[in-house]
Amino acid sequence: MNGLDGYGEVFLNEVILPVIKGFYRLTQQPLISVGDEIYNNSTELTSLLLVIGIDEDHHVLDLQDFLTKFFSKIGILITDTKVQQIQIGSCIAITEIFRKFISSDKILRVKMICKSLTQKLLEELAQMKIFFMFMGTIESLKQQQARAEIRLNPQHNRIYGPDHNYWKGTLCDGKDRGNQPYYCPVGWKRSSLYVSGNFYRKFKGWCICYHGTRFVHGLSILLSGLMAAKDQAHGPGIYTSPSIIYASHPRYAEIKLVESSVENDFFEKGQYIQFVLECRVHPNNIKKIGCETLRVRNRAIIDANISNDSIEWLIDTHGKDLMDFNDPNSVIVCTGIMIRVTDNHPGLLPVSEWWYTDGTLDYLKSTPLGIPYEDLIKKRKNKEKCNIIFK
Repeated sequence: MNGLDGYGEVFLNEVILPVIKGFYRLTQQPLISVGDEIYNNSTELTSLLLVIGIDEDHHVLDLQDFLTKFFSKIGILITDTKVQQIQIGSCIAITEIFRKFISSDKILRVKMICKSLTQKLLEELAQMKIFFMFMGTIESLKQQQARAEIRLNPQHNRIYGPDHNYWKGTLCDGKDRGNQPYYCPVGWKRSSLYVSGNFYRKFKGWCICYHGTRFVHGLSILLSGLMAAKDQAHGPGIYTSPSIIYASHPRYAEIKLVESSVENDFFEKGQYIQFVLECRVHPNNIKKIGCETLRVRNRAIIDANISNDSIEWLIDTHGKDLMDFNDPNSVIVCTGIMIRVTDNHPGLLPVSEWWYTDGTLDYLKSTPLGIPYEDLIKKRKNKEKCNIIFK
């Protein structure tokens, strides 16, 4: 059993299987998760697992034929694999891969697989009914169970807007949020995450910021951590913003139109949704406060509370490629998931007007808008309205 002791069944059955399947049905793509050790060059790997979740009854699935096709698709020789455990129900295959490779080659091969996971390949894997794929050690699999058990902290859930939680200007409530002001994220709902029992003591002086993300990355970030950018305008590190208006631009925060009836357990058909991560960072780890990088320049005001010249924060990861939110020494933690739901495209909201400035407009043509770019422009030309849904 390679030290698994039935653990894979517990991990994918009792803890996170419903969450992963919900993600798969919402995004129509498998959730891809990678162990931290793959991005730690000092790690010595003795055993490497690949866990595959298949949305198919194990009684009707020819697993050997399926695995042969799957491994061929992602570039692994079937001779370099060994099935260690099978979970019944939805078929969960736990396999050991690259068994005869040295540690550095194991890591290199996994990184190559990750780079090969194009949008087209992810869609092909979804067509094979693969809803989950994990690559890493058994220790990482256990660690991801703990992350899957992230407890929501509903007493700190908030709805931000008039008639809800609302304020103008800097919030002055006596709580220490560091040396940066905190403004009301109007139009958003926060699902608060439990981070620490002594939150205000542990994170005293830590500033609030936001990180936009795509749906296919959101749950992966909470499970695996936040990857540092390498070649960006302000240098390597994690990019955040004190402005949720800026972080919610579709270049950063994907817009999704709810189409499938499967998704109606959470949202109604025809609604548009966006997710942004609410984070805390100590001001000592804000390596640089810089200007916007969406080519707005001085043509428009992005956020009335924050200058265009200081709207991006570069977070110093101190050489780490992957920042684990559950690491007690992490320079950044995720404290909540911000959700915006609208009855029409959010690009029609007044706070999105800056999206259409010269230069910035080009980004809309190549970002996930939820609908074709031409349809959004037509809606705007016809002066369609958009309302935020708070329920």
